[in-house]
Amino acid sequence: MKAQPKRVQNARGEGERLRQELLEAATRILEETGREDALSLRGVAREVGISAPSVYLHFKNKTELVSTVLYAAYGTLATVMSEAGATAARDGAGPRERMAAVVTAYRRFAIDKPLRYRLMFSLEYEPWRPPGTGKPVATVREAWTDAVDTYLTAVRPELRADAQVLGIHLWTALHGQLVLWRTLPTRLGDSEDILIELEESLLRRLLPEPE
Repeated sequence: MKAQPKRVQNARGEGERLRQELLEAATRILEETGREDALSLRGVAREVGISAPSVYLHFKNKTELVSTVLYAAYGTLATVMSEAGATAARDGAGPRERMAAVVTAYRRFAIDKPLRYRLMFSLEYEPWRPPGTGKPVATVREAWTDAVDTYLTAVRPELRADAQVLGIHLWTALHGQLVLWRTLPTRLGDSEDILIELEESLLRRLLPEPE
């Protein structure tokens, strides 16, 4: 990776902006390589245009930096899913349509950001957690649980205890479909139609109809 021009030092109080630039640089390197061993604090510093010791003002080591990248990626996906469901609700969509909007948001994230999606599910690197938090992937699991819980509340509230299990089943099935779609030789003509058909089938089979 070629050296970047010397970065103009942040003015006083702009440390958060530098932290974000470091995260973005680390994300680019990880997305391009798909390997955490390709990342170094020195390389990230060079990408941003600062001295290597300056990175330690924001991340105590590479472990914390990589873990923060993963938290940010999963957090973004969870937010995209939640906002899709909320937008559909504001537009007057019914429970099934709101659930479909969440599923569509998940698919579009995976397809529109293939490198980031691959990174999220390929790194086995999570020894550091911010205080009071769980695993990075838990934010997406919670988004699926919330979406299913909202659906069940509207159609079959007595089944809400199953929201997390149903959410995990739906998530794992959708993830598997996306992986197969990307790895099959023909990519099925690069069309999302087969994914949409499979999503509709999953929703019919996994989620109960209103009584």
